[in-house]
Amino acid sequence: MKKRPWHLWPIVLFVGFMYVMGIYDFFMMLSHNEGYYADHSYDQAVVEYFTNYPIYFMVFWIANLLAGVLAPITLTFNPKWAKNLAWISSVAGLILLLLTFTFRNRLSVLGGGVAAFDIFILLMTVSFYFYCRRMANRQV
Repeated sequence: MKKRPWHLWPIVLFVGFMYVMGIYDFFMMLSHNEGYYADHSYDQAVVEYFTNYPIYFMVFWIANLLAGVLAPITLTFNPKWAKNLAWISSVAGLILLLLTFTFRNRLSVLGGGVAAFDIFILLMTVSFYFYCRRMANRQV
């Protein structure tokens, strides 16, 4: 095992932070926290969007978040597992976005800003997968 590069730690902290915030968002949205909705200027359409949220979408959302938060933690001790978790998170996130943009009218309900942020998170996760793959190949 080689010495871990200095850049591993800021990347792990950043990706981990983003996914912890995603988990927070998950619970706030599905619990219909009125204060959270108000802070983000969400209207009744957003409340309806997350009311009775279909289980098959939730499976992809949970897989994305769970694998996404575990991947950076795992990278600190097992890059091969981290690579697999980052891949699972990437695929689950991509499927969730494709399905919700197509069948749940996500763009018009949540708006372009949220859509752009969701795409940023997906690209960050895919980039993190490639980073994990590189670290695994280097046997860090």
